[in-house]
Amino acid sequence: MERESSVDITGMGIVTSIGQGVTAFKEALFSGKTQFDDLKRPGREGAKPFIGAEIPEIDVRSLLPEYSSLLRTASWSGQIATLAVSEAWQDAQLVNGNVNPERIGLVVGGSNVQQRHQQEIWQRYQSRPQFLRPTYGLTVWDTDIMGLLSQCFHVQGEGYSVGGASASGAVAIIHAARQILMGITDVSIAVGSLFDLSGYECHGLTNLGAMGSERFADRPDLACRPFDQDHDGFIYGEGCGVLVLERSDHAQQRGAVSYGKLMGWGFNLDGNRSPEPSQKGEERAMNTALAMAELKPEEISYLNTHGTSSPLGDKTEVAALKSVGLNHCLVNSTKSLTGHCLTAAGVVEAIATLLQMNHSFCHPTHNLVNPIDYTLSWVKETAIQAEIKYAISNSFAFGGINTALLIGKS
Repeated sequence: MERESSVDITGMGIVTSIGQGVTAFKEALFSGKTQFDDLKRPGREGAKPFIGAEIPEIDVRSLLPEYSSLLRTASWSGQIATLAVSEAWQDAQLVNGNVNPERIGLVVGGSNVQQRHQQEIWQRYQSRPQFLRPTYGLTVWDTDIMGLLSQCFHVQGEGYSVGGASASGAVAIIHAARQILMGITDVSIAVGSLFDLSGYECHGLTNLGAMGSERFADRPDLACRPFDQDHDGFIYGEGCGVLVLERSDHAQQRGAVSYGKLMGWGFNLDGNRSPEPSQKGEERAMNTALAMAELKPEEISYLNTHGTSSPLGDKTEVAALKSVGLNHCLVNSTKSLTGHCLTAAGVVEAIATLLQMNHSFCHPTHNLVNPIDYTLSWVKETAIQAEIKYAISNSFAFGGINTALLIGKS
């Protein structure tokens, strides 16, 4: 439904293990490409290897020579965020300076995202801390990546970082939309930043029972299997996603292409510190998004699940979407291909939703052989053609956070 003030999505940028750039990512989604293996990046060592999906080595400074001096001391998370924002910035046609920088906002989703970078510095300087680089003092703040991006792209409107654990990307999108709807900005950039796990986080999340066990240690490609009866916990994936949100009339005035509209969202807490999900909280998020968009459940044709491969999480989400009345929707899990991108997941999966919507397909769900529920319209191990007018993308998180984004086709 068109509103007096609505929010369009006019730019996208992405870097994941299965594709750098929107075009490569779209092709990887359609083909069902995966990149699961033992984690090999320095600082992720354990007694035994952890399984995950890492981005192939990229020399970001050579790709973005104009920012080379700033990127010299930036973390891996900061470098990848700069690369993804650069793509979205160009995609949204912001390079020609036709938008007042004081009317451009920036919201970076994620907290404590530079853990591996900090661990490496501690180890390098533990015997000589007096020689610690001064820039280390910047990396301890969640605003470090925001500051880097604002300097690179001369963003001078409202900006901040938001922490919502695995829902951080979706929370960033919601806050960016609020900036626009409140009249604070004309354009707002939402970043789902790369959560750079160190070996300590890998051990902690495994001990918590959240991260996949050693069950598929000899076959990493089989480990990530959302909604399959053999699911065994989430599998980490490196990734960063960026969306440029813009007031609809502003986008039209400057001739920007719209990939879709953010029509509504739900965002709530279920009063819970532990990692256990809440069916009622998830239902409330989806129902709130539907109410905000003034749509009925039967009008939604596709649902991009949170779908982490966690047995309890998958079971709870299935129950929630059935209770909301979304049984008829085509359903898949982007995490089955990318791994769980944690703080970036909400934006990565919103981009996946937009690409499927604009190119009339639904991507496969890797390793979905024996679904935990046979009554839903799963997109299993092969992509299918699909016309998607309205879609919901879910992101849930530790701390009892539940979000749902409702996206409409332009």
